[in-house]
Amino acid sequence: MKKIISLFLSALLAAGCASSLIGCSDNGTDSEEGSSAPVTSSAEEGTPEEEEETEWVDPFADTDFGGRAFRVSTSIDENDATNADYLIRGSEELNGESVNDAVYNRNQKIAELLNIKFEFTESSYSVGSAESDVKQLVVAGDDAYDVLINDIRAMANLSRDGYIHNIYNAPVIDFDQSYWYTEAMKDCQFIEGGMYLLIGDYFTDALQSCHCLYQNKDILSNTYQDPNYIASMVFEGKWTFDAMIKVITETKQDLNGDGKMTQGDDLFGFTCWGKWGSMIPFLIGTDIKFIERTDDGPQYCFNNERSVKILEKLNELFYADGAHSDLADASVKTLQTLFSNGLTTMVGYNRLGNLANFREVEFNMSAIPYPKLDEDQENYSTSMHDTSEIGVLLMTLPLDSMEYVCTVLEVCGRETNRMVIPEWYENGLKIKYANGQDDAKMIDLIHDTITDPFALAYDQALSNFMMSSCFSSPLGSNNTDFASNYKKYEKVGNKALEKAYAKFADNLANGN
Repeated sequence: MKKIISLFLSALLAAGCASSLIGCSDNGTDSEEGSSAPVTSSAEEGTPEEEEETEWVDPFADTDFGGRAFRVSTSIDENDATNADYLIRGSEELNGESVNDAVYNRNQKIAELLNIKFEFTESSYSVGSAESDVKQLVVAGDDAYDVLINDIRAMANLSRDGYIHNIYNAPVIDFDQSYWYTEAMKDCQFIEGGMYLLIGDYFTDALQSCHCLYQNKDILSNTYQDPNYIASMVFEGKWTFDAMIKVITETKQDLNGDGKMTQGDDLFGFTCWGKWGSMIPFLIGTDIKFIERTDDGPQYCFNNERSVKILEKLNELFYADGAHSDLADASVKTLQTLFSNGLTTMVGYNRLGNLANFREVEFNMSAIPYPKLDEDQENYSTSMHDTSEIGVLLMTLPLDSMEYVCTVLEVCGRETNRMVIPEWYENGLKIKYANGQDDAKMIDLIHDTITDPFALAYDQALSNFMMSSCFSSPLGSNNTDFASNYKKYEKVGNKALEKAYAKFADNLANGN
């Protein structure tokens, strides 16, 4: 989604330019629903001529689906850091909580506008079972849902195997609108014309699940006499692997003085959960390019000196004195507890949507992006996760229902952009960032640099060659030999890539 998710700009415009971060334009134009303030012109001085205000007409105002059900499979999986349910279904009643009420009001507005009724089904698929569970629905011919929302990795595998409708030429949906993340969807194409994964504002987990680090600014103040020690490096483009390793080693403390670092007793410079999931945002943060697209399909392009350096720096960071990844109680909750108790300067394997979990901490803290490989890297890169939840249309959905489903999804995207994203941003995120503009700018930076999700979607489908075989596996054993690992798994990786491309080509040839 690199440089195309203008989350805050679109959200704040939808909210009438209410944010203190981005003001309304100087000319007074109000972009809400296509309307504009009256504009005056003068043919000669002192003779103003008013132009008529253009009234916006909703293109769906006359749409009436006669009370038809819109069936949504919404994820309630609580095993991972985030899920989509509270932003898709909500509590289905007003309860005074701003984000929930925005979700409720959005659903009510869409239901009334299109004369439909939402029917939500809870789907608690685990990370390991989501693909097979959804596949069983299709094999059984079960037309149970109009749209299904679940993990990008599992849905990408199903798209390869022909279980998901191609939405490349979907009717009604306007992919030029900002509430669709079209570049991200294009990045997930193996072949031009084959687009299967719906990513956009309505599937809000793609946004809330983006990775960020959290920093304890009080510890930085105690160590460097500057709570903005890291923030300054971020904005100067100097927040790199080396800079983070330096902070890790300089802020760790053996609090109980027993000569060893112990979880729960001592202060670590960085804490995360394991190597695989925690490594992903660091790897994507290097702005690595895994494939290049050719006339013969995608080809791997990361067997180079940059990848050699990436693996070396990953090992330096994860095995730095003061880094801790082998949790005694491995869970996101444990990570958040350690951070909230002031026992780690920085914490990984958390998402931007987890900010609400830190509202009660008693120290100054903020989100920061993952580091660049080095200062020569032009931009920061922010990663989704392979369990970020997106939307798909299963092949069991009849073709004569496509226009209906796509119409509803188009309106869902539009109204989410107008009604839910502003509340989620203003009250679900920004509430923690009242201490100054810099902290709010940091969130802006994180979202503006969300990068292409191809590797997250397809690494498993490609025999785990890109991220697992070449990076996380050697990292797990403190192995820095990238060349040997690449050569060891190259044949399997290339075979998987060719096989996947052939399947997508067959899907297109068969009309999907």
